[in-house]
Amino acid sequence: MQELDDFVTMIMDDRFADAHVVLEHPWKTVRSESKDEGNILKGLINGASAFELKRIGRDEAALRIWAAFEKYRPLIDTVVSSRTEQYLQCAKILDKRYPELF
Repeated sequence: MQELDDFVTMIMDDRFADAHVVLEHPWKTVRSESKDEGNILKGLINGASAFELKRIGRDEAALRIWAAFEKYRPLIDTVVSSRTEQYLQCAKILDKRYPELF
């Protein structure tokens, strides 16, 4: 899914709001096909949102939203999907950036 590749690039480029937006349409489509994959995308969106909230100084909100990413992250290890590797890549980049931003 191209949007997942774009997400990684946007997170690396500190374009957190854009990373959130790029996954909105796929999330709306995928969630009707697979609850777990919908929740994975929702978690990734939350991860990007947490970074944006942190960037604008809303630290408490950022931590609450980050917790939503962490809630859904374990689904990546259990879902059967052709996109699992991409989901893992997205989660890894969020995990990598977290200590830099928080």
